[in-house]
Amino acid sequence: MTPPPPKELPGFYYDPEKNRYFPIRGPIPGAATRRPPPPPPPTPPPAQGCSRKRARRPELLLAREMYGGGVIISNKTTRSTFKQQCQYAQASQPMVWKFQGTTFVPDKALEQLHAMVQTPEGMKESRILVTGSMNGSIRLYGLGSSLNNFGNEIEYLPQPAWTPLEKQKAGINSALPSIWSSEEAFSNFSSSITCVKKFGCHFPDAANTNSSVQRALVATLGSGESGGSVYIMDFSDAIDSSMGSWNAYRRNMQVASLDRTVWTVDCNSDGTLAAFGMDHGAGLLDLETTALSWLCRSKSDILSLIFVHSGNVVLCGLRNGSITPVDVRQKHHHHPTGLASPTTARRTVPMLSTRRDGRWRNQAEKAKCSRVISMSSAVCSLVALSSDENYFLGSSMDGSIKLFDLRLIQNGGIQSYEGHVNSHTHLPLVVDPSETLLMSGGEDCTVRIWSIKTGELIFAHSVTDTLFTALCWPESSRGSLLFDLNHSWGAWLGSRDGLFYMHGT
Repeated sequence: MTPPPPKELPGFYYDPEKNRYFPIRGPIPGAATRRPPPPPPPTPPPAQGCSRKRARRPELLLAREMYGGGVIISNKTTRSTFKQQCQYAQASQPMVWKFQGTTFVPDKALEQLHAMVQTPEGMKESRILVTGSMNGSIRLYGLGSSLNNFGNEIEYLPQPAWTPLEKQKAGINSALPSIWSSEEAFSNFSSSITCVKKFGCHFPDAANTNSSVQRALVATLGSGESGGSVYIMDFSDAIDSSMGSWNAYRRNMQVASLDRTVWTVDCNSDGTLAAFGMDHGAGLLDLETTALSWLCRSKSDILSLIFVHSGNVVLCGLRNGSITPVDVRQKHHHHPTGLASPTTARRTVPMLSTRRDGRWRNQAEKAKCSRVISMSSAVCSLVALSSDENYFLGSSMDGSIKLFDLRLIQNGGIQSYEGHVNSHTHLPLVVDPSETLLMSGGEDCTVRIWSIKTGELIFAHSVTDTLFTALCWPESSRGSLLFDLNHSWGAWLGSRDGLFYMHGT
């Protein structure tokens, strides 16, 4: 009887001599031919310090059209949205301008406010840039077209300071408009300006011009002869440039005169309380009654200080590297006419724990230390994130920048931002309104921009040969069209060398 023929198996052939199946080398007969994938197109080299591959333009367009701007998976470990990828691309190729004639003006503080301006055509809302300097002067600059064409004003022209490679090839298509300032727009204080912080409503309402940002806190450092002070700069009265009525000195009201150094100041979100960091502690100021009280005492200077979004907690950054949260709702020792010596209020003012050697004298001190974050050197800048009040950013004078979570204080930083260069300078941090990007200038004169979410270094270039010691990233809302131009983003940078503006392209 003849045996049945062997059964055919796809991808194999039968050898009758060896009575076995063997795999077929090469493509399976009848199967679709698989072509190798085309090589990926060449990509331009990343910016200095950039470590993560960003989505290419076709991928961004595909995500926008197919997924409505949903999640793009950039690599195996991180993901970001279409909007975030666009922000990263815009931040990686900024344009930087320098305004002529602004030397020594904005080297300590920058803040952008809104004010009403009386013009020949009527009342107009204008954006005002407030600058503070180490020599104790405050100057006001008008932005846009509301404050020009007045006889007593000076025009400050912009000049390109750094241009991305693509713009260098194509040429600069649109120049940045000038800014304007009056010769009388000065306030001279007896010591250096340390901080300018706006407070009150941050988002203008088109239906109510009185809702615009019109006030700011100004803090002075103090000198050997006298301590620092806190002032309120008020823009509730309209500016009339033709009458020379926007002299900053006339708009300043002193609300606190202290017998100690004032390093920083901040205000809660509703504009009712101000906290200021000093040597040997922090003070609390009721802006409605101007009553002063001790917020906390410390053996180390409080160089940086910030309210969290709720306004119930103040984060204090100390010279010894500690970051301590203090609840403003606890009972404080009031001094209506000034602050007494910390020793006289020892029983009523909380003492910040500064022990860093891991040893405690008792359980109470151990409990205090469990609420303290320790950075590697003096804490020079703190930024609270409004999207989640548990998160905040801190930088120290050795170049360390970290993201912290108040719920996980004992674990230290949960994200690090590498590349920042600092050794002893009081350098600020600033974030964009969407809280996607983080910016700082280093002692190596390099401006760096990171992704807050991933820690990726997106931009790192020396845009000019100067150290930036003041930064301001204005809020977007209705005032996002800076200079009446629709840039994707824009930020102010200040140094001894002058005033700079950086924007997306």
